[in-house]
Amino acid sequence: MSTLSTDSAGTPATDETPSARRKRLPGTERRAQLIEVAISVFGRRGFRGATTKAIADAAGVSEATIFRHFPSKEDLYIAAFRQRTGVGTEQFVAALEDLADRREDEEVLRSLGRAMLTAYEQDRDLHRMLMYAWLDQDEAANRRMSQQIWESPLFAFLERYIARRQAEGSFGAGDPALLSRALLALPVHYAVKLYGIGPAPPDEEVVALYARFLVGGLRGVGRDTTP
Repeated sequence: MSTLSTDSAGTPATDETPSARRKRLPGTERRAQLIEVAISVFGRRGFRGATTKAIADAAGVSEATIFRHFPSKEDLYIAAFRQRTGVGTEQFVAALEDLADRREDEEVLRSLGRAMLTAYEQDRDLHRMLMYAWLDQDEAANRRMSQQIWESPLFAFLERYIARRQAEGSFGAGDPALLSRALLALPVHYAVKLYGIGPAPPDEEVVALYARFLVGGLRGVGRDTTP
């Protein structure tokens, strides 16, 4: 699956040629480089369109190099998601935990929404990559990807947070896993920054409105509102 080119003398340029050796990186650096390039290519071409050859060409390596670091394109995709979304996640979850301990429900959701909208602006390729993949993959691949994504500490926090507030009587009854997905769905689908749609209200206006709306829903969910 590797690709070959020739130098000016007609000699095949492989990983053993001087030009290739000059570009050789330590394993961890090469892996990080491949992930960054893959995010860009996935974001432009989608999951299917971003072939391993296209990623290899963009990275200036052979396909064999990609498969030395990642067993499959799907594994590369998951690694890309984890590397980008994992940065600062522990600190962010700790900050949310602190807000939750102080029972500042609206601020928990404002912080969550603010982080998501900021990510749309600062990491467009990653989020375009995510949206493409859900549409491009088959159902089995989407299930595997979903399982990987939901292992994030952020999602575990949301379920714990909802369950605790339910136990305290502040939130209504309902499956915490389903409700945590509902909390994410609203800002996820407010993707005007990815689509280039505008003008849009300021982020703070959006997150404040969504937080009030979602907290109101959490407090009322599962409760009998019959007069």
